[in-house]
Parts: sequence; C-alpha cells; structure tokens
Amino acid sequence: MEKRSKDGIDPTAGECMTRNRRTISPHEFTATALAVMEEKKITSLVEVDGACKVEGIVHLHDLWGTEMM
Repeated sequence: MEKRSKDGIDPTAGECMTRNRRTISPHEFTATALAVMEEKKITSLVEVDGACKVEGIVHLHDLWGTEMM
C-alpha cells in the first residue's frame, strides 16, 4: 500500500482497488465463487446479471456460514 498511496498511511479506495473487476453470475454455485477467489487470490466477487448490471457482492466471509468452509 505504501507504493500506491501518497503518504503510505491513508490510501484512497481507488488506490487500493483492482481495476479489472472479477465477476460471477448469480446462478453460479458457491463452490465456483470460492474457486475463483482462490485462483485469483481475491476476497470478493461482483455479482452481475446478463446485462452486466451489478446485483451484489460475494465476499469470502459470506462463504464462511456455508458448508463450503
């Protein structure tokens, strides 16, 4: 984060975000979401419909309450 922020202490969201968002369909299984997160080494996926309209966000912590973890 030091490389991305001006003072290394208080970066903006834009300085920390991934520019190429990772998405998933709301019809995908949680196992698929987990596999994508593990493969890409990320903790969140944006859920989009067929028209790329944002429907929600799946976070790794959301999966903790399932039988996946």
